[in-house]
Amino acid sequence: MFGPRDSRVRGWFMLDSYLPTFFLTVLYLLSIWLGNKYMKNRPALSLKGTLTLYNLGITLLSLYMLAELILSSWEGGYNLQCQDLASAGEADVRVAKVLWWYYFSKSVEFLDTIFFVLRKKTSQITFLHVYHHASMFNIWWCVLNWIPCGQSFFGPTLNSFIHILMYSYYGLSVFPSMHKYLWWKKYLTQAQLVQFVLTITHTLSAVVKPCGFPLGCLIFQSSYMLTLVILFLNFYVQTYRKKPVKKNMEEPPAGKEVKNGFSKAYFTATNGVINKKAQ
Repeated sequence: MFGPRDSRVRGWFMLDSYLPTFFLTVLYLLSIWLGNKYMKNRPALSLKGTLTLYNLGITLLSLYMLAELILSSWEGGYNLQCQDLASAGEADVRVAKVLWWYYFSKSVEFLDTIFFVLRKKTSQITFLHVYHHASMFNIWWCVLNWIPCGQSFFGPTLNSFIHILMYSYYGLSVFPSMHKYLWWKKYLTQAQLVQFVLTITHTLSAVVKPCGFPLGCLIFQSSYMLTLVILFLNFYVQTYRKKPVKKNMEEPPAGKEVKNGFSKAYFTATNGVINKKAQ
């Protein structure tokens, strides 16, 4: 459907066949379902040490990818508006090698959800969370096989920077003593939204000024990123812009008398209406 694959990535780990990516994604989805069933009547796990090492590892990997993508695209003289797939020579291969790590990291990040399951943080396992993790891994298998360099470098560069901040936040949040310093969670979501908008803008700039990068891939990437903007924006509004619901009725303090002279102990609430207990 996409034409011939890029010969420069032939033989690279997990790229020649789609089956490993597909089966890992299916295993990921099954792990969420079966894991929640398994943990239903079991106590949540702490995983403090494991989470500390995991978040540190992803942060360092993201730092490496950010630095290498900046250096390799600079070496290749990449055009920020539109960069084709072949003109930078060895620099293109260097970019492709970093983007392979980016693709592979998406399978490692499945552990984000598995840790939520084991810690019984089911409220965190939203449609957005699962959709984002599962789709990114599969999409980047396609990217590495057909468009492993050129214009594809920009989104992972931004995302690696965001992940340095995000996984640093997650790592610090493991320690209760650090919670008072983690007031900036809302701004992480804002940064993610800015990232998506910048990536869409960068992608569409290659439509306005073509350079030989496949047009279909540009349209698909922009459309996919738009779904993330919508979902993340909805998450942001639901999480940070909700107005507190006013209580219809203030409950009288325990032990205090109310206007009619009866204490709280003489009252019960039924269907939202307070009635006096039968004597």
